[in-house]
Amino acid sequence: MIRVYTKTRHIEKISCFLTSENIKHEIFTIHDNPKLTPFDLGVSYAYPRKITEPLLSSPSKGFVNYHPGPLPKYKGPDQYQNAIKNHEIHWGVTAHYMDKSYDTGDIIKIKYFDFHEPMTNVNESNAVSHWFLFHLFKETIKDIYENKLSRIPQSKFDEIS
Repeated sequence: MIRVYTKTRHIEKISCFLTSENIKHEIFTIHDNPKLTPFDLGVSYAYPRKITEPLLSSPSKGFVNYHPGPLPKYKGPDQYQNAIKNHEIHWGVTAHYMDKSYDTGDIIKIKYFDFHEPMTNVNESNAVSHWFLFHLFKETIKDIYENKLSRIPQSKFDEIS
């Protein structure tokens, strides 16, 4: 069973995809207060709150975050503002395992893409990033659930050049 924590706007597409893949799941938002019952894999998909203990260590297969920026360079919730300051054209979205710190866990996969010109608008950057983020989710979630993808410590991962 996968337990997904996300924003309301993502529930339908996540649920439809997981159902189409015959993956048993539950989906919660910040408005829910689910009981701490056993589940296999936790997923934070653009969830606006930090997942903390005891929830973080509850799933037997760990907790994965789908982060709308390329790690390890762009951690935290201000990735778009920092990318705009840095005039980024090269960008990406990341799936990574969660640990007790913010956006520091082992990387599973980064999906890279380029903007045609440097980022100047947070809303546009967010929209494009989330389009790629959902594709990354669809490409990886089943393999993550089945433990088929390797983990790369961020300390050994090359930053975007």
